[in-house]
Amino acid sequence: MALSRLNRIIAVIVLIVAIIYGWKCLFESRRPPCYTIDVKYFGLNIPTSTDTEDVSIKPFKIPFDRSQIDDMVNRARKTRLYEPQILIDNKHVNKSTYGFNRQTVEMIRDYLINTYDWKKTVQELNTFDNYKTNIAGLNIHFVRVTQNSRSNEKKEAILFLHGWPGSFFEYLDVVRLLNSSSNANYDLIIPSLPGYGYSDAPLRPGMNPTQIARIMQNLMQRLGHSSYVVCGGDWGAAIGTNMAQLYPGHVRGLYITVLLPSFTWKHYIQLALAHYISPSILLDYDEQEFLIKRFNPFDYTTYLWQEGGYFHLQATKPDTIGYALNDSPIGLGSFLFVKFYFSYMSFLFLAAYILEKWSRWSNNPTDIDQSINSGLDRFTLDQLLSNVVLYWTTETITSSMRLYFESLSQLSSGHDDKILNGPLAASVPVAIINYRNELWYVPRTIARFKYPNIKLWLYHKTGGHFASIEKPREYVRDIEKFLLQI
Repeated sequence: MALSRLNRIIAVIVLIVAIIYGWKCLFESRRPPCYTIDVKYFGLNIPTSTDTEDVSIKPFKIPFDRSQIDDMVNRARKTRLYEPQILIDNKHVNKSTYGFNRQTVEMIRDYLINTYDWKKTVQELNTFDNYKTNIAGLNIHFVRVTQNSRSNEKKEAILFLHGWPGSFFEYLDVVRLLNSSSNANYDLIIPSLPGYGYSDAPLRPGMNPTQIARIMQNLMQRLGHSSYVVCGGDWGAAIGTNMAQLYPGHVRGLYITVLLPSFTWKHYIQLALAHYISPSILLDYDEQEFLIKRFNPFDYTTYLWQEGGYFHLQATKPDTIGYALNDSPIGLGSFLFVKFYFSYMSFLFLAAYILEKWSRWSNNPTDIDQSINSGLDRFTLDQLLSNVVLYWTTETITSSMRLYFESLSQLSSGHDDKILNGPLAASVPVAIINYRNELWYVPRTIARFKYPNIKLWLYHKTGGHFASIEKPREYVRDIEKFLLQI
């Protein structure tokens, strides 16, 4: 009874506040400001005014180092698995309630030692055209897939941007499918973000999503594209959004699978109205399940608390955990200093840390907790391990996590508030694809404040955070649908 009375009181307060500020919200201008950012250099030696910029694009071959793989497998063999396991009714718990269970880690270790072939993966990667070019002092790696048979025709340029803990691997199946279409005439670009994979790590502070947006715009211009489409999820969605804000005359379309809008007081009022009074006030019928069943304020707060620990750690002390993930003896001590214990050392430590995100962000939380294999059956072990081995062999786990630190620093400084909180130009068409097991969902009414020109809004009953690798055919189908509308 007390809780019911409290809900009614909250509803009345929300309604009063909504009425007071309603007219202001209704007539508030949505015209986007003119966004600008500082031009920064992230390499070792800052160029002088007399230095000539190196704009060359050089072929790149993915390296293979046998000693790295031998060392990795050796560490996996020596891994100590934590004991004891939890007992319920005198039986070992093989579910994933506490995180990755021992059975899953043993499966990963055995497959890595006895079956997985990184050399074969490298050979496959080198069947693609890989390149590097220097932008802002960093050598940026990218894969380029195009059809040379139609070189005289204007191509549809599409830039694919990955996030964390992903890599350019995420989009390889997608570009294969796009390029195999009989009427395909694309120029498909998949870069490694700065500090990820084969791209250089920044040597100076400030590499946040808006700075990466500037680098990616320079990349597309260097490749000869004054107009292009951007596709992305996770950090790729944030960077793509910044590109559309900064360069609306160049971004022909934005296709994202996760929404990162700027929430203001009026958005929280809208959410509260929908939850406490009636969902139909603000939500389409198809949206109501997301808000009521999955994202009511109390349950969602608990969900974010359970799944957001990595974000706080990486946004505040990325290098501390980086030692643990990059090297076992130093890493174990470093990790214990922050009073965070994890039982799998060395390569399996890195694998468990990364793959736990692939598991949690691709499944319903309840399903994962009851899963024996930690929900990894949505991907093949080759797909999962290739991504992890990429981080291991390039030693980029620490530099990749620094993006969280730089992003939080940008948010707290207030320096780029306009671009972080402002909308896109209405001239930029947007596709927003919602997957059922994505980390979060933002109602369309709120999304429109940031993305005023939504051309395509789709729901998928399955799929999660890594949809491009989990459901590549659906991903390609949706891209093609979007291209027909812009």
